[in-house]
Amino acid sequence: MKPLKIAVSKGRVKDQLIALLKEAGFEFEDLKSRKLEHVDTSGRISLISVKADDVTTYVERAAADLGVLGSDILYERSFDGYELRYLPIGKCRMCVAGFRGFNLSDRSFVRIATKYPKRAKDLLEEKGINGEILFLSGSVELAPIVNLADCILDIVETGKTLEENDLVVLETIGQISSVLIANRISFKLMNERMMGLLNDLDAVEKRSAVK
Repeated sequence: MKPLKIAVSKGRVKDQLIALLKEAGFEFEDLKSRKLEHVDTSGRISLISVKADDVTTYVERAAADLGVLGSDILYERSFDGYELRYLPIGKCRMCVAGFRGFNLSDRSFVRIATKYPKRAKDLLEEKGINGEILFLSGSVELAPIVNLADCILDIVETGKTLEENDLVVLETIGQISSVLIANRISFKLMNERMMGLLNDLDAVEKRSAVK
């Protein structure tokens, strides 16, 4: 029987997912290697390491049965699959940030630099503000510093990068966490196994809530 294949972004989210899966009874070996796929010792699941922006593509095209990515990224995508549940990992905030004293609501026109143009568009429409959305794939914190933008819309975990660049959180737009998604066909063919995994994850959360 082939393992359930889970596409997950490299870095913090993958590390947190592995810790969560270990609590659910899964064990992995050789995690420090440069291998891009790791099968757990029972052979029930395998993790494939991909870029966060590519998770939905791997799942939609059935290169992976499941995927784990941030709700911030999923919001920007047109994903043809199932969103199974939010996970207690990858937690951070979606925030408007800029120089201290800047007030978004005082502006009739604003330039926002962001990796999340859809969310930025929604924000401007909600506030009734005209603006220009500047899509950046790199460090958006630089944009206000060099006067490319008036403010930024980005995810914030600790706020340390903002602080080191003399920027502050001006407004929190929403909370972000990781989402477990599934390929439509895989969900039908492997439903029992996927539901078993979901039950294992639910049990971990319930135990954590009791502590």
